[in-house]
Amino acid sequence: MFLQKAQEGRNNWWMYLVTLVLIFFGTILGQLPLYFILLFKASGLGVSQDDIAEMAESLDFQAIGIGQNFGLALVLLAFVGGLLGLWFGLVFIHKRQFRSLITPFQNINWRKIFFAFGLWVVLTLMMELIFYAGHPDNYSIDFEPQRFFGLMVVTLILFPLQTSFEELVFRGYLMQGISLVSRFRWVPLVITSAAFGLMHLMNEEVTAFGIGTTMTYYIGTGMFLGIITLMDDSLELALGIHAATNIYSALFVTFDESSIKTAAVFHMKSVNMAEMLIAFFVAAAIFTFLVAKKNGWKDWSRCFGPVQRPPIDAV
Repeated sequence: MFLQKAQEGRNNWWMYLVTLVLIFFGTILGQLPLYFILLFKASGLGVSQDDIAEMAESLDFQAIGIGQNFGLALVLLAFVGGLLGLWFGLVFIHKRQFRSLITPFQNINWRKIFFAFGLWVVLTLMMELIFYAGHPDNYSIDFEPQRFFGLMVVTLILFPLQTSFEELVFRGYLMQGISLVSRFRWVPLVITSAAFGLMHLMNEEVTAFGIGTTMTYYIGTGMFLGIITLMDDSLELALGIHAATNIYSALFVTFDESSIKTAAVFHMKSVNMAEMLIAFFVAAAIFTFLVAKKNGWKDWSRCFGPVQRPPIDAV
């Protein structure tokens, strides 16, 4: 039913192109406050364009007096703009309800979102405790109450919008759209997972840990979230997991190579990406097993089998 929601409204190929352009320009629009504040601050301090470009790449604006939490909020506004672009395209161009990107039913199941959020936080914390038990000297406490509580406000308001934007675009809009012209469900699953990984190609972690390791993580994450979306026939579980991942990382554990620096409670001195990959796949397997048992998932053709509707002709 979830993929079939793409059959509603209007689905000419050019509508997808226009909506993707709207999403792109939405993110640009969302970056304008950061851009103008950077120019204003930099001009007053005599900062060069090269310095501005370097700060924009590192997302560290403290050299020109922009606090870490305020800078993070400005960066995340890009995703708010992209989300508005997606909403406009779906509602006014495709003539579809925005809710159809999340669920085929009349109401969003918020309990499912919060359940996935809570379970993933618990699993992440379990893996973190295992890491800590093996390498306690790798963790240091950097808790600063004033900075942390400001970070918490920014994180709880804007990170769910950022993660929801990525889920709605990849596991919602694109997965549903690609299913219209594919015979098998694994096609949109693989394409959107690869695209999700490539979107993170410019992240600082790629330079620090290598493209092979980081793309294994990001594409693997896309596959995991895509599989549970197709099995559950809704985006709600993926929304909860993605929000839990980013909020936990922002508030509780950070490291130097992270693409977004925050005033988290703990700081890791070094990161073993091989161990982190293993931990992620173990947590993903446990999550999938528990939710499959809870919801009675048995028909795995929902991930890889044929799409219930024949492909439509491109217009």
